[in-house]
Amino acid sequence: MMSAQLQHPSDPASSTPGAQASAAPESSDSSKTTHSAPLVNRTAQSISPYVRAHFNSPVAWQLLDDEAINRAKSENKLIFLSIGFLASHHCHLAHIESFSDPTLATLLNKEFIPIIIDREEHPNYDYIYMNYNESLNSVGGWPLNVFLTPDLEPVFSGTYWAPPGATNASSVDEADGTDRPLDWLTVVRKVYSSWKDEEPRVRDEAQQNCIDLAQVVSEGMVDHPLDIGQAAQNMSTVDYTQDLDGELDLEQIEEAFARITRTFDYSFGGFGHQDKFLTPSKLSLMLRATHFPTEVQDVAGPKDCTLISESALHTLRRIVHGAVHDHIGGGFHRHSVTRDWSLPSFEKMLIDNALLLGVFLDAWLLSGGGPEEELAETVKEVADYITSDTLVSSEGGFFTSEAADSCSKRGDPAMRNGAFYLWTRKEFDTAVGGENEAEVAAAYWDVQADGNVDPMHDPLDEFLNQNVLRIAQTHANLSKQLGISADEAIQRIASAREKLRTYRDKERVRPVVDTKIVTAYNGMAIVALSRASAVLQDQDPERATKYLAAARNAAQFLKTKLWDGSQKVLYRAYCDGRLGTAGFAEDYAYLIEGLIELYEVTADESWLGWADELQSVQIARFYDDAPSMTANTNAKCGGFYSTTYDAPYTILRVKEGMDGSQPSVNSVSVSNLFRLGALLNDKKLTYLAKASVNAFSVEILEHPNLFPGLLCGIIPWRLGGRHWVSVGENDTAKSLFHKAPRAALSTLRYHDPQNINSWLRRRDPSIKLQEAGIYTQDGENPGVYRKIRGNDTPWVQTPTATVEVAANKPSEATSALV
Repeated sequence: MMSAQLQHPSDPASSTPGAQASAAPESSDSSKTTHSAPLVNRTAQSISPYVRAHFNSPVAWQLLDDEAINRAKSENKLIFLSIGFLASHHCHLAHIESFSDPTLATLLNKEFIPIIIDREEHPNYDYIYMNYNESLNSVGGWPLNVFLTPDLEPVFSGTYWAPPGATNASSVDEADGTDRPLDWLTVVRKVYSSWKDEEPRVRDEAQQNCIDLAQVVSEGMVDHPLDIGQAAQNMSTVDYTQDLDGELDLEQIEEAFARITRTFDYSFGGFGHQDKFLTPSKLSLMLRATHFPTEVQDVAGPKDCTLISESALHTLRRIVHGAVHDHIGGGFHRHSVTRDWSLPSFEKMLIDNALLLGVFLDAWLLSGGGPEEELAETVKEVADYITSDTLVSSEGGFFTSEAADSCSKRGDPAMRNGAFYLWTRKEFDTAVGGENEAEVAAAYWDVQADGNVDPMHDPLDEFLNQNVLRIAQTHANLSKQLGISADEAIQRIASAREKLRTYRDKERVRPVVDTKIVTAYNGMAIVALSRASAVLQDQDPERATKYLAAARNAAQFLKTKLWDGSQKVLYRAYCDGRLGTAGFAEDYAYLIEGLIELYEVTADESWLGWADELQSVQIARFYDDAPSMTANTNAKCGGFYSTTYDAPYTILRVKEGMDGSQPSVNSVSVSNLFRLGALLNDKKLTYLAKASVNAFSVEILEHPNLFPGLLCGIIPWRLGGRHWVSVGENDTAKSLFHKAPRAALSTLRYHDPQNINSWLRRRDPSIKLQEAGIYTQDGENPGVYRKIRGNDTPWVQTPTATVEVAANKPSEATSALV
């Protein structure tokens, strides 16, 4: 397997976006150390609320820029890099317990260059150093704390260490085998001592760490000399009409299903038997199983597809019933720290809720799409949370998150993990009022006098006598247990929920909101809300209108505030009127996806035009097509790097193909390329989609279950897709198209034969249809459209209509329709 592209961090003269990163490391001769004035805390210069929250820290935090790097080199000091985010409980804990300690702060300020980074503003650094940390410690998490050489090479790392002087922290010293406290001071002193006494060895090991790390993150770096690798030296000479061969086929989906089945927790849903994460990409793949084309189901096995799909539905219902669900205010917490979803990590993130909204939409539609279905309420509840005043800025963009910690009560400055969401039985009864109603609600949500958090999961007694709400009883069971009708149980629970919400909003302090607006996360929200608006248009038009307006407003905000059309640069983040760093590949990918959805929901081709423009920029900046000048690296593999080739302070240029808490940049980009290629009749985009999937073939063949997003790209590569064209039947087409669960590639294009000056007609003039109706084109017969019946569905792979219409002439056979 070829290595990821290994780089030196850029020199001071070339560290701005757009500059070439080519500086050589400076001399490590410690005799050249110079002494500057004491460090001064610089966090106020950042746009990040997380970084700015450390303005009063005794640690003299620096930003990752020329000033900090030059000082590390001139003084020959290690960099202490801390990466976190505002919503994180453990990041908050480290700030108040450890970084406020004067002894630790003095040591960091005197012997290191301490730098703090918001992982949501700079996911590139987080990805690289988290991979190093996981290879070193086998676990991840935040805050991520990494010690680096002045050349940004990792020396040592960890996540949450105990506060200085903690008596309950211990570790065996490797030198003499004695058991000694392992806290922040112990760690920092040992690292400093190693650097001071054995700098040459530390530097050698750090350089080797970079080489090893390049191997770890080398996804998508295997050459394919028979495909695009043998083409000429730039994309302009590639024949995009040629078929792209490769080893990947539908069998990889079957293998992925088999591996997913082996790791699935049939008792509680989800994967594994410890912490449970929401895994939207994996659940999305599983849900699609029964709606994939028949060719896929034949390979994977219809019974296995049904089992896989039902397992995903089972997981989603357990998530809805569990404590990761905020049963009072809507939305979902970040993950569960227990196998049975009974205790959450209390952060509430825009990214998780936006991605889950899309998954719940598909789950609801798969279950029939009826207005009384439980998942219908979940869809509306999540969409309501995303579009609430809590997460929507006055300018239209969506904020990033709500923190896990908040004040226990008004007037009390002390902050506690989950305080906004936890209830004692006494407070619960007071808020609900009425003994009968409180009894029903307490039984429903498992509210107990001594609290419902298992002490095994509460070693520090954070949740003593506290209850986190989770559904423990069905309405039918409550009816039998309490001797009331099911309807009465439902009514009492609904009443109790409203009273609890009113009490919580009045008596408690809402968690701090990270008011940073991130392009990628807003793109995710635009996708989910656009789809929700289309699905709900008939059932709940008021909500549908609200969701679509929010999606449009966010897209317009991004175009106005974060897109520089003259320079063709998309920016990553915005806060308080200030722009952050230039966007990464994922910012382009998620926004493009959102704009495609907006187009397919609204028929407003200006959104599609912007998506096309952004796609061109993403390809130019991030696609792997040009030969590399770096030794031992691969050229022209296909796929998207996460950063540009000249990204500052970046020791590795990597491609992400595996899906984690969010779909990888390449899985989203592949989907975008296939969809735009079909909508715009652009063979180059379709070719690049196939090449991007092919770039990850070695990894997918070895671990297909880790690449659910790219697995879905194999289907349009091998089978094509189904593409709709609406001529004067937009409302009907929207209704049919958007009420189908998402499975294989399917697109909807609007064609107005009267509008000869439309952007889309100029971009692709191939469609000549004149007669009103809904037409479909399948991948096996490009250029031929079939007029379909109004009750056909877009996920059916084989067209059922009776009339064929060539793309270059109008239909004259309307009367022949059955």
